[in-house]
Amino acid sequence: MRLELRSIVAPGDLKNERLTLRALADLDVGDYLVAQTMLIDDYPATSFDHMLWFPFKSISKGDLVVVYSKGGTNKERTLSGGNTAHFFYLDLNQPIWDDPNKGAILLHTPSWESKSRDELKRS
Repeated sequence: MRLELRSIVAPGDLKNERLTLRALADLDVGDYLVAQTMLIDDYPATSFDHMLWFPFKSISKGDLVVVYSKGGTNKERTLSGGNTAHFFYLDLNQPIWDDPNKGAILLHTPSWESKSRDELKRS
């Protein structure tokens, strides 16, 4: 995988709480989905509590991807070393990373299929 989970910062503090990731290569962050999930014996459960499927956006090797729990407007900032930090927001009203029984899962999702309920409904 070319994007890695890095850290949870300020768990329990909605204003500052965030999940950070780092690009290991040039990539399109829209090929990834990150979610919070319950951990069962250190393995992720199959259900997600909170999820963000990133919008399509090219990012470079070494860039940071920062996902705040609070609301905000997606933006970016150039870092002192020349890389970029890309900021995304879950738009939540309460912190989510203060539960030690929950963790983050990162999925690489370049291929997917979607159909409406009516398309899938059998007569």
